[in-house]
Amino acid sequence: MKNPLIAAALVLTMIAPRGDAANAKEKALKNFIAAHVEKIKPLEKQANLAWWDAAVTGDSNAYGRSSELTLQIRRIYSDPKDFAFLRDLKDSGQVKGKLMARQLTVLYNAYLSNQIDPDRLKQIVELGTEIEKNFSTFRGSIDGRKVTDNEIKQILKDETDSAKRQQAWLASKQVGEAVAADIVRLVRLRNQAARKLGFPNYHTMALATGEQDVKELDKIFAELYELTNEPFRKVKTDLDRILAARYGVRPEKLMPWHYHDPFFQETPMVYDLDLDVYYEGKNIEKLAAEFYLGIGLPVEAILAKSDLYEREGKDQHAFCTHIDREGDVRILCNLKPNLRWMETLLHELGHGVYDKYIPKDLPWLLRTIPHILTTEAMAMLMGAETLDPEWHEQVLGADAAEAARAGAAGFRRLRLQELIFARWVLVVVNFERLLYEDPSRDLDALWWELVQRYQLLNRPDGRETLPDWATKYHIALVPAYYQNYLLGRMMSFQWEDWLRKHAGGIVGRRAAGEFFCERIFAVGNTMPWNDGLEHATGERLNPDYFVEKFAQF
Repeated sequence: MKNPLIAAALVLTMIAPRGDAANAKEKALKNFIAAHVEKIKPLEKQANLAWWDAAVTGDSNAYGRSSELTLQIRRIYSDPKDFAFLRDLKDSGQVKGKLMARQLTVLYNAYLSNQIDPDRLKQIVELGTEIEKNFSTFRGSIDGRKVTDNEIKQILKDETDSAKRQQAWLASKQVGEAVAADIVRLVRLRNQAARKLGFPNYHTMALATGEQDVKELDKIFAELYELTNEPFRKVKTDLDRILAARYGVRPEKLMPWHYHDPFFQETPMVYDLDLDVYYEGKNIEKLAAEFYLGIGLPVEAILAKSDLYEREGKDQHAFCTHIDREGDVRILCNLKPNLRWMETLLHELGHGVYDKYIPKDLPWLLRTIPHILTTEAMAMLMGAETLDPEWHEQVLGADAAEAARAGAAGFRRLRLQELIFARWVLVVVNFERLLYEDPSRDLDALWWELVQRYQLLNRPDGRETLPDWATKYHIALVPAYYQNYLLGRMMSFQWEDWLRKHAGGIVGRRAAGEFFCERIFAVGNTMPWNDGLEHATGERLNPDYFVEKFAQF
């Protein structure tokens, strides 16, 4: 049976005089959007609630509900007749109203990425859900004892015995063998779907439908690789000297388990001051709430709905979710009183305030972020505030001298962190691109080739035949995403520069909260992300802010 919305649109177009064709098309689109939102809105809320229940409990039934609802939503977006209607409207160029045209673009991209035959779509959703469940519930083991991610990271931070550090690092990699084969299967399914839509692979399609230019990204990351080579080599040489002395090995013999984080994506705590000491015995929930209140963005309602402490079966990662686009925003964490979880809590609440303070009078389809990198920019900017002297003075209550000391140590850590993280992103981004180009290649060896090239780490014997790449959650479940962390970081420094010039900073400044609400959150998804950045700061994404701060010193 012909879709009644499409039939009505055709009739409106046929009976309208030529001068009224644009109005007729906009009216047809308006009717389509109203019916679409009526269908999708309750399903999205139910799916988000099911996913939340699955993450906080690890319950198989909750994962099943999440998979079923996700499939229902994706089936709506896979309707070929609806897609043809949207494509024809887009190609006509006759939808002129700004908000209507933007909603058309949002819908078109969502439908385009889901034009997958029903059987393959079902396989993709169900396999993705199974992999997610395995990641969430898997616990590595040391000497037969199951350990959490928090325990592994604590060992890698504190233990001085290299053999025990190695055991913990190996435990962090055990999930890889449990999920690697399924990840490759999922990549092949995604690629099959993308090729039917005329894309060379899924990775390319995901970037295109996310309004990102592949050539522009390649140019940015190639430039960043060259500009960070020498600075990274210098700071890593200094870091290796410190780590080698601590663990009683020669610098050239250091192994991945000597770097505190299982992926060497975070900064080892080795410099003048152990910043964890500032959080011992502290209520970091309260500290976060005070900070956000100080910039005029209260988060108590978010914290009240959140799940913040670890337990068996619960997802060990951290995330934020907006359940209904009506303000039901929640975060999941596994808090401990240390710097990493303080940063993480502020980070996730950064996502949370972005979602919560998008105006509710925007059209439902536009009542969200313009791109994932913009919310990552907000989250990373907020997390980094823990390293600002004003954070130590105003939030932690340190005196001016101690705050200055902590701030200096914090900046050294931030500089090292940004260089380490930039090089780690280059590993993941390049691996993903090559994975989707050819999933049959030797992925285990490829991973270590990239780790050695970009992170300058030694490869442990035998690891080139083990799927260490599969231990990174994002590669399986958040594909074509990781570049957004680095792009978001660049964007956050652009925001920070504006705030320093116009508001004096962030901590304790309500003018900062006003900037976020009025220039960023208020826009919602009414314009592409780079247009939104220009609206907020007066210029499009400029990597110079990152390079000037961290890569040239």
